[in-house]
Amino acid sequence: MKTRFLIAAFLLPVSFCYSLNVKFYDINSIHGITMREVASVCKDRNGFIWASSKSGILRLTDNSCHTYQLPYETPNIIYTKLLYDNDSLLAFTNNGQIFHYNAVYDRFDLLVDIRKPLNDTHLVLNRIAVDSNGSILIAASSGLYKYQDHKLISVGREKYTEVHDFIWLDDVNLLMGTNNGFWLMNSHSLTDRQIFKYTDDNALKVTRFHYDQAEGMIWVGTSADGLYLYDLTSNTLRQSPLQPFPKQPVHAIAAITDSTVMVGIDGQGMWEMTNDGQKVLNIYKEEPDNPLSLKGNGVYDIFIDKQKRVWVCTYSGGLSFFDQESADVTQITHQINESNSLSNNNVNKIIEDSRGNIWFATNNGVSRWNVSTNSWRTYYQDVRDQAQVFLSLCEDVDGNIWAGTFSSGVYVFDGNSGREIAHYSSTDGFSSLTNDYIFDIFKDSNGDLWLGSPLGQPFRYIAKERRFIAYPFQPVYAITDLSPDNLLFACTYGLLMMDIYTGQTRTILDGYILHDLVVAEDNIWMATSGDGLVRYNLKDNTLEKFTTNEGLLSNYVNSILRAGKYLWLGTESGLCKFNTEEKNVEIFSSQPPFFNVSFNQNAALTLTNGQLIWGTSSGALMFEPEAVLFSPSKGRIYYQDIIISGRSLRNNPNFSLTSPLDKLQEISLRYDQNTLTLEFLPIGAASLSSKFAWKMEGIDEEWTQPSGSRAITYASMPGGEYSLKIRMYDNSMKQIIQERSLQIQITPPWWKAVWFRFIAFFVIAAILAFLLRYYINRIRQHHAEDKIRFFTNMTHDIRTSLTLINAPIEELSKEKNLSDEGRCYLNLATEQAERLSSVANQLLDFQKADIGKSHIFWAMNDLVRIVSQRKLMFDAAASKQRIKLLFSSNCESYLTAVDELKIEKVIDNLLSNAIKYSHPDGEVLINLKCEPNRWILEVRDQGLGISENAQQKLFREFYRGDNVVNSTIVGSGIGLLLVKNYVAMHGGTVSLKSRENEGSLFRITIPYKEVPVTEPSSSSEVQPDENHTNVQTVNDIASQTNHHLSDQKEHLMIVEDNDDLKTFLQRSLQNRYQITVAKDGEEAWKIIQKRIPDLIISDVMMPNMDGFELCRLIKSTYETSHIPVMLLTALNEKSQQLQGLGLGADDYLTKPFDMTLLRQRISNIIQNRKVIKEKALRLINDNGGGPIYLNELNNKFVRKAVSIVNTNIDNPQFNKEIFASEMNVSTSLLYKKLKSLTDLPPSDFIKGIRMNQALKLLQSGKYAITEVSVLCGFSSVKYFSTTFRKHFGKPPSKL
Repeated sequence: MKTRFLIAAFLLPVSFCYSLNVKFYDINSIHGITMREVASVCKDRNGFIWASSKSGILRLTDNSCHTYQLPYETPNIIYTKLLYDNDSLLAFTNNGQIFHYNAVYDRFDLLVDIRKPLNDTHLVLNRIAVDSNGSILIAASSGLYKYQDHKLISVGREKYTEVHDFIWLDDVNLLMGTNNGFWLMNSHSLTDRQIFKYTDDNALKVTRFHYDQAEGMIWVGTSADGLYLYDLTSNTLRQSPLQPFPKQPVHAIAAITDSTVMVGIDGQGMWEMTNDGQKVLNIYKEEPDNPLSLKGNGVYDIFIDKQKRVWVCTYSGGLSFFDQESADVTQITHQINESNSLSNNNVNKIIEDSRGNIWFATNNGVSRWNVSTNSWRTYYQDVRDQAQVFLSLCEDVDGNIWAGTFSSGVYVFDGNSGREIAHYSSTDGFSSLTNDYIFDIFKDSNGDLWLGSPLGQPFRYIAKERRFIAYPFQPVYAITDLSPDNLLFACTYGLLMMDIYTGQTRTILDGYILHDLVVAEDNIWMATSGDGLVRYNLKDNTLEKFTTNEGLLSNYVNSILRAGKYLWLGTESGLCKFNTEEKNVEIFSSQPPFFNVSFNQNAALTLTNGQLIWGTSSGALMFEPEAVLFSPSKGRIYYQDIIISGRSLRNNPNFSLTSPLDKLQEISLRYDQNTLTLEFLPIGAASLSSKFAWKMEGIDEEWTQPSGSRAITYASMPGGEYSLKIRMYDNSMKQIIQERSLQIQITPPWWKAVWFRFIAFFVIAAILAFLLRYYINRIRQHHAEDKIRFFTNMTHDIRTSLTLINAPIEELSKEKNLSDEGRCYLNLATEQAERLSSVANQLLDFQKADIGKSHIFWAMNDLVRIVSQRKLMFDAAASKQRIKLLFSSNCESYLTAVDELKIEKVIDNLLSNAIKYSHPDGEVLINLKCEPNRWILEVRDQGLGISENAQQKLFREFYRGDNVVNSTIVGSGIGLLLVKNYVAMHGGTVSLKSRENEGSLFRITIPYKEVPVTEPSSSSEVQPDENHTNVQTVNDIASQTNHHLSDQKEHLMIVEDNDDLKTFLQRSLQNRYQITVAKDGEEAWKIIQKRIPDLIISDVMMPNMDGFELCRLIKSTYETSHIPVMLLTALNEKSQQLQGLGLGADDYLTKPFDMTLLRQRISNIIQNRKVIKEKALRLINDNGGGPIYLNELNNKFVRKAVSIVNTNIDNPQFNKEIFASEMNVSTSLLYKKLKSLTDLPPSDFIKGIRMNQALKLLQSGKYAITEVSVLCGFSSVKYFSTTFRKHFGKPPSKL
């Protein structure tokens, strides 16, 4: 203990780092915030520290902070101050705004702006106080006021015009400093009397009062006259005896002990004085070289809490504090610009030598502290050619100091002079040391030194022989002795024991990364990385582990010291003490930041005087183990917020709070508010790592594992009553400090109510009844569905068989020697095969409509045209039966929205039935009535007719009338059902009037419908123009050889020897495309050589030159290889199709074909060509090396074009004429080929490649814009910039 006092005596006179016990801690640095110009600080009954600045109000606990914004009426304020009195927190500004903290809604509300009732925008509010009735007394530059019941009352206006400050002398009497002296006022009666009057010599402007009740003395701080003392007993005012005293504003006066007073001066820091004002004990100011000095010299407020912590508000530094009870801890740090200090704050190892000096291995050299003289010497600091990081220290038997480094081996120097004696490393050339990374050096009982490292072999230095002995590799962090004969190695894989004489090793413990270890009797205590503290008993081989679950600050323990029954543990999260008997953890009662730093590995030492010293990432800590106070089991849980379904309870309009959330004991929620989060804080707990456990009774079976979480969330809670219980544990994790509960009631949803269940029962019963009825109907329909499926499957088989029947019939029809009777039979077979095919098609259409796979496609169509065309289709069939088809309509054209294909099938079925069941020489009348809101189609025949009984069943599947069945007419019985379905899909109806042997009248009625016309219907026929045709002949094309096509229509060529089919195709396609026709391949080739079309549709079987030869010629010619070709043929053999496709044809269509299908295939080919063009452009831009087109000629053409442009890219004279010349083609052919393959004319093709090259050059950053312009063939920088902007959307200077 005497040594301790001796050290303290030497510490006092030296620099602030070591002499001053007061260390200030900056709140901005601790919590990572920025708040300056803090003018006031106080503490509420919950234990929160409140500090104010004009930027907001700060609320603090030891491990959290929260900032509140004030709802200023006007933000032109200089300062904001606080007052906490009578459990009420008030904030006020210099310009007269007073705010009240609303604890219910956790916010500040404006209470009053005194400028408005006083109509004075220039007043200054100096101080406020709250009397026993809750009224607010206001000291302002315009006088004294009392605010009560939302009314502002002026007090003593005729006696004093300004009130600078006041202070309570007791519960009733208020001492005021005014413009003319000191006044004493009774706050109840508002009566006052002047107790001291200023004279001309001592007129003061009071800035702060402090009342020393024991001495009956008022300390008076002034704005420009320094400090005064006013004696209440003798009614005398005298200037402070300390002269000269600063004449700067005194803003804060507070007693910090029974005998000392702290005075805060704006610009002069904080002065600690005796309570009689006779002596200055200390002056605290900001020291640039001392990070633990006061932050800022403009002190505005001082507050001392019950834990003896002194809070200081400064203008430039914000809020800081120092602990009066932490004076027994000495923090040793590097001082900026101070050579007599620690060399570096990262301390890796500490030893005390035989002379009493303390040595520190740091990240920048080795420091020696002579404690007796408080002098420092540093070795190897800022040495660039050697390692600066020292990891280990040890004193040998001769008193020399061994210092292990990271990467430079070990240094040996004289313990007295510091002179280097030796330097051993792998490169020294004389020692056997091969490991340059020395993490620990240990001296055994024989005086030999052991060097360990996780990066190399361990070595033993035999002192007597002065030589090294190497041992097999072991990754060692720390070394200690178990006995005189055995050492323990803390390794990266576990614990190892070595016999120092034989070198034999034995692994005691595996699976842990060990940083430090201590042997205590039969127990080995080990500091691990990630597994906390581990105990291993050598006798019974038992293992025990202690982690954060048992109260450790961190599972990463770096160093251990033993002091009696306690183990001191330095962790990554601070320092704590472990009781080896009780097996619990104790944490410091106060939390200065230096205890919350990271403690380094194996960097702790017990000094000979009993003090403990630790190496950390922020310097070294030295203290008496008995002097450090640990936390008792205290504190409570504070409800910070309750969040319901993502919204705070305070901001939820469905809740009406009448008390603060912290006082809430129960809460009732709706069923849709069943996601709850409770946020809470530990209040008054000494430990920063308070642990909590909780249990929701009604949901959880067990308590949760204690953790540091500050929020609890339960989601999708069912309706019912619950009790949420929360426990806060002490450091040992064994004692519960506090347990709180919150009752939660969630109203079940309405669908779980009794009345709803009653209704639901009847609804379910009704549904079951409906389902039963539906099931019965389904049973009835099951047989019909089976028939539908049967006929559908049979249809597919029939179509397959028909394919095999039709082929032989077609071959037989080619026989020339067939007899007339045979040909008659053959025609009969052909006719019946066609009829059977028609029935099969109807079955498929019916099946699609029945299972809902048939969709309607609306398009505007001319209904008159559709009906007349279908009538023409049936004229031939009707004439065979000697039946006349007569069509009439009340209009020439009627546009309405229908699905043309389905309407055609409806008309075909009606006409087919009318012809089929009519008598020879009869008539079928077709009448179309077109009205504004509907159209009606009537088909009347004079045939067999239908009985009344049969009419009721006529539209059922597979039904046929008795008179029809008995006749010889074949039918399927599904055509009319298909008609009914298709008409219904159009929103129409079908009706029937019939009598047997008189005929039938079918009437369909469909409403008018209109849809937007986007393009002509794909099935509509285009009527030819009598006066103008779009067809071009060979002579027309000859005059257009060099003409550039600007039409938007694609150019199609039709090659067909059948004039009727050729004319039909021409008329059907000319509305959408530009058409050129040719009668055979020879004529087509002549036209192609003069004008290249976009697509060629060619028949295969033609005179002179057939389609195959034409296709081969087109695809093998350089100038035409890019033209897509579609072949049409009546030959459907697979070999024929393969032959055409093998010649390069793009598509193959077998006659007879559907025009809709033909149009779609033409569109697909053209669209695919556009996609290929886009792909070509992308590949050209990317300079891709892969094939662009399937046709090799096209691929070579584009590749050659790209190569030529790249070759001439810097030639400004390079144009389309030179381009065509180097491509060995004409300019017109070059244009057509490039336009067809890339959709770009030659000039744009060249420009595109140049622009892409320019972009790459600019992005490389190696060339200026002028250089890029020249490299890319532009003669003018201005033209280059304009072209670049148009191409990329921004000028080259913006890249």
